Amino acid sequence: MAGITNYQWILQERPEGRVKRSDFEFRRSELRPVEAGECLVKVLYMAMDPATRGWMSASGGYLEPLPLDGPVMGVTIGKVVESRNPQIETGTVVAGVGQWAKYMIVGPEQISPVRTGSLGVLAPMDVSTGFELPMYLHAMGTSGGTAHRGLFDIAGMKVGDKVLVSGAAGSVGSLVAQMARLKGAAKVVGIAGGAEKCATVVRDYGCDACIDYRATDNLSAAIAREFPNGLDVFFDNVGGDILEAAIDNLAKGARIAVSGMVSQYNNSEPVPGPRNLWNLVVNTARIEGFLVGDYFGTPASEAAYREIAAWLKEGKLNARLDVREDFENTPDVFNQLFSGGNNGRLVMKVPD
Repeated sequence: MAGITNYQWILQERPEGRVKRSDFEFRRSELRPVEAGECLVKVLYMAMDPATRGWMSASGGYLEPLPLDGPVMGVTIGKVVESRNPQIETGTVVAGVGQWAKYMIVGPEQISPVRTGSLGVLAPMDVSTGFELPMYLHAMGTSGGTAHRGLFDIAGMKVGDKVLVSGAAGSVGSLVAQMARLKGAAKVVGIAGGAEKCATVVRDYGCDACIDYRATDNLSAAIAREFPNGLDVFFDNVGGDILEAAIDNLAKGARIAVSGMVSQYNNSEPVPGPRNLWNLVVNTARIEGFLVGDYFGTPASEAAYREIAAWLKEGKLNARLDVREDFENTPDVFNQLFSGGNNGRLVMKVPD
């Protein structure tokens, strides 16, 4: 397909704090011809994920750091519009880590003919469940997999548990709160920032209560009021002071699943860790971090997505999407993850 103009977001500087437009170049170029073994993929949707901020840093977070003068990468959905790879058919819808771009040319090592356990490889996406494509970046994608695995496999939530969820208005936290309720938690409490988001957490995501960390002088005491006998499960998306406050309030045998630490991603210096880890010993509790990419392609993940799909079709799971059509302002939209400007799973629609 000659004569196609591409646009890519290119990382030029390692961001300090929140990203700035000057950290990037919005690069225009003409696509080269697709070579043997390669595929041309039209990017359809890009998930705005906090983890991408970590990949931009020198440390890279849990992946190799993105190279300077290279495209920004994130979780994407795309469609193969030209294939010179005999294992990949034109028209195949693929998902995985891809570029912040309109198009990308991918070699055989970057695309697989079957679904894999690697988040970093584009693979065919099963759209037979019939949801709109952005949902496969939310409840039927990384957000849903993170919520389900963290709550049930990592934290081992069971009927009657008392559950606390940080980032409860976010894409993962909102699903965790509802899944806990669907599976028989005795009490579910969320933590969010601002009265409006807390109201949403209770009204739309099934929490019994929501703690507004912005309006609370003593978060540990606020948690204690909700869980006077301690909490059984804490699903943490935030880290920092919120994690420490939760550790103050553990019941015997409590479990903490850590899916992310969004409060830390824009810090230029490491922050002190929780000062109260002794409470894990006192309460014979445990804390475990996990990555959803290790989960993809396993029998457990397939079973989880079948359950999630059933909940969605039965109207039992509220998976709110916030789809933007502002590709030329992607960095500004991305920053809304950290300012609370989004209302649901934040997804960028890439224009045709």
